[in-house]
Amino acid sequence: MRIMSLPCIAIAFGIAASQAEAEPPADFYRGKTVEITVGTGAGGGYDANARLVARHLGRFIPGNPKIIVSNVPGGGGITAANRLFNVSPRDGLAIGTFSNALLTMPMLNAGATRFQAEQFTWIGSVSHEDGVCITSKTSGVTTWSDLQSKDVIVGTTAPGTTTHLYAALLRNLFSAHFRLVSGYPDGSSIVIAFERGEVQALCQTYSSLNVLHPDWLQEGKVNPVVVMGLHRIGALDGIPSLMEFTHSDRERDIVRILLAPTVAGRPFAAPPGVPTDRAEALQRAFLQMSTDTEFLADAAHARIEVQAMRGDDIATLLQMISKTDTKVVGDVRTILSSDPIK
Repeated sequence: MRIMSLPCIAIAFGIAASQAEAEPPADFYRGKTVEITVGTGAGGGYDANARLVARHLGRFIPGNPKIIVSNVPGGGGITAANRLFNVSPRDGLAIGTFSNALLTMPMLNAGATRFQAEQFTWIGSVSHEDGVCITSKTSGVTTWSDLQSKDVIVGTTAPGTTTHLYAALLRNLFSAHFRLVSGYPDGSSIVIAFERGEVQALCQTYSSLNVLHPDWLQEGKVNPVVVMGLHRIGALDGIPSLMEFTHSDRERDIVRILLAPTVAGRPFAAPPGVPTDRAEALQRAFLQMSTDTEFLADAAHARIEVQAMRGDDIATLLQMISKTDTKVVGDVRTILSSDPIK
């Protein structure tokens, strides 16, 4: 038996790796299965978005692989993001989607995060995602001024995620009388608690409410109080955006850094280190899918508004966020970790 020396083994592995990267994407993906991991449970807005993409993306990836969806709820998406970054294969067969709030979480409040957002291979996003805070009809809170004078119980997922971040921002910077009840695994669980009367308010992406509970807003079953975005939402006529209540450059800077990820909508990413040609194939496929008439018709049927964003643009957004003044970052950290008002 011939035993290879360590240098020979290294050369052999190098040749094998080069051959793998040289394999055309169509040859690699043909007959394969791409898994999209969703950082929430089944039935939520991120899940609906992922399943829409799964029905169409394979038609545009060279080799036309099969696409499947798996749900890995936990920590408001942190579990799925950690898994995608540290465990998932880096060969182009693993994609994940999770709360856009996680794009800034490692910078603002690392906590249980074990990933660096800028190191993901960003694929793209189907839409932008402004949020909205709503209250129940029995809460007695219908206006912005009510938030400063009446106590209300708000359901949230893990600290750092969208539902928690929005509520904490309103409570700690704008003096909303919110009592946060944290620990719900995902937005769908908060909705159930809201329907049962366990919580009186929730702050969630507008599209989730519009897709899963269109009657709530259309038929006035809830009170939309404030848009968690830099601008108003056209469909919510008369509901102010949070930026309208800022009174200083400091407040405006804080709101911008916290709400900037909403521009990335419901982002899709692959792990770091995906071979360049496969990463580019996934990015091109996502962009082509986003303008496809069959995809757009399916999105309209699912009540998902398409405002596609390129993966490169998400990466650029993260670069911009990373340059935020350290004092502003410190202010944001203080706000997110502050004790509730008494």
